[in-house]
Amino acid sequence: MKQAHDPATQPCGAFPLHNTQPLADFVDSGPALGKPVAPVSAPPPAGSLRATAILLLGYAILITGNGLLGTLISLRLIQQQAPSIVVGVVQSAYYVGFMMGALYGGSLIGRVGHHRAFVTFAAASACCALGYAVWDADAVWVALRFITGFCLVGIFTVVESWLHQVASNAQRGRVFSAYLITNYLGVGIGQFLIGLADPAGFELFSAVAALFTASLIPVALAGTAPGPIAAHDTHAGASCGARLARGLSGLQTIYRWAPLGVVACLAAGLLNSAFYTMQPVFMRRVGYSVPDVSHFMGFALLAALVPQWPVARLADLFDRRKVLLCLAALAGSLSVVLFMLRAGVLIEALGYLYVAVAFSMYGVVTSYVNDCVPADERIAVSAGLLLIFSLGASGGPTLSSAMMAIAGPAGLYLFTALVMGLLALLTLRNLRTKAPARRVADAR
Repeated sequence: MKQAHDPATQPCGAFPLHNTQPLADFVDSGPALGKPVAPVSAPPPAGSLRATAILLLGYAILITGNGLLGTLISLRLIQQQAPSIVVGVVQSAYYVGFMMGALYGGSLIGRVGHHRAFVTFAAASACCALGYAVWDADAVWVALRFITGFCLVGIFTVVESWLHQVASNAQRGRVFSAYLITNYLGVGIGQFLIGLADPAGFELFSAVAALFTASLIPVALAGTAPGPIAAHDTHAGASCGARLARGLSGLQTIYRWAPLGVVACLAAGLLNSAFYTMQPVFMRRVGYSVPDVSHFMGFALLAALVPQWPVARLADLFDRRKVLLCLAALAGSLSVVLFMLRAGVLIEALGYLYVAVAFSMYGVVTSYVNDCVPADERIAVSAGLLLIFSLGASGGPTLSSAMMAIAGPAGLYLFTALVMGLLALLTLRNLRTKAPARRVADAR
């Protein structure tokens, strides 16, 4: 049962829950908890599409602020002479909050609806952005990053459940492609804003808070969210437990049918979060200025868009494990070279190539896993993949910063080289001992 690869499954620094099920799918709709809602194929009214476009505008503004905030925090901690391990722990708190929000944040949406949930999460995020400028204590920043991660994943859930409801089957791919492009462009543009002021000052945190707040304006004008969810409000609490249970069930399913997928998804989370949070630390420690870091991070995220379609096409044509092996080997080789280099234009060129390769892995992994598992397990598997990726992402900043504390700034790429080397070895072993996933899936 060959699955078409969907480029919208790619994660980014903001970690939107790409290609997740609509919120209603995770709510008890009767005796069978979490029974999927039948898809609606009728085209949505033009007003709903206009409202969705306005919603994406608000999301673009918010994700621009979040892209700025993630890099700004790393740069601010460096200027405060914080050890690399402190930067890693603070940034890991965001991904821990992300994971907890993915499991439990949906209950608020079920109770108050899309608009009010978006307003709540965005307002709380804006308050946190100002809190970074007011308090310098590391423990406070850990708490603020946790809350920010929880709120941001709540916003991603609002936006994606909205898109799932408004998009017909014929439009779903285009709608989520627009969402993916919006995410990458927003996070990328946010990096360029870092050069507007000194990270040591109050101004950039105020800019983040202003962007978070400004995102509420389009959302307030977007109209009513399509598709009622009020009928499921009474089951919102059960939905949270169902999502956790589904995630754990999906993890078990993935390990049973595609154990390589567990390791590969963890590796993708580790690499993604390590780059977003510790790459600015690496560049500052080897002598790059704040504007140089800003420009590199912005262009790197834009570069991540380039290989998505070619890699997806290759993964559809060949055994996905072979594509994954090539990506892991190439990313590992680039990591070794970057570890050995200390400065120069070559760092930037190889850095762009590394991001393009590393950020292409997650889509291949999800496609491979879905090739392996039974069709009736795919909803649980989607939740399981998100849980595995979140676990990897929560550990990436701390583990990579620990390696940087041991081996110096370039320890970031020693860490990624080790992760990619292990993944390549396990993938090669899997290729030699197991039949192609698609043949196994087709045989069932």
